[in-house]
Amino acid sequence: MNGRNLLIKRMQELQNQGYSCVGCQGTCCTFEANSMMVTPLEAFELLHYLKTHHEHTNELKHKLLETITKYRLDHQFGNGKRSYLRRTYTCPFFNHQELGCPLPLEVKPYGCLAFNAHHAEEKASSHCFSEIKLLEEREKSQTREQNKNAWLKDRYKLIWEKSPLPTALLDIWDVEINNEDLALN
Repeated sequence: MNGRNLLIKRMQELQNQGYSCVGCQGTCCTFEANSMMVTPLEAFELLHYLKTHHEHTNELKHKLLETITKYRLDHQFGNGKRSYLRRTYTCPFFNHQELGCPLPLEVKPYGCLAFNAHHAEEKASSHCFSEIKLLEEREKSQTREQNKNAWLKDRYKLIWEKSPLPTALLDIWDVEINNEDLALN
């Protein structure tokens, strides 16, 4: 099972138990709780989706730039040794309503997939959290994915292992993505 499917399966298990995001206002997507960072592969998959679904627009690019500027995502603070203070920001894809993410599960960042409701009635509370152990389990089992991230970093001269979603997308915005870029062979 690939790593994304592991996370989707867990999300569906929770939904089958009655734990879902239905009725939530989406606090997890806002600056109150969101500090999502993505790998090069996650960014490439999402950009490929945006391009093939004609959502790779100047309006989106402007929205990404606004998010970066507003939340100062282009300024990193930390020790410079892969350890940085994560900044919170409202996701540029969030549409400020219930079930506010328009991205399909197939391209949604792994961290978003692992952030789930764990209570049937209480929404946007301490009962919604990221399943860190599941993310760690997913990451350990994905050697080919790790190799692909290293390959993408090298090929496109990326200097980050993970980056906030808006900056990651803009770093590769003009790249022509082909099947070789996305294949995990």
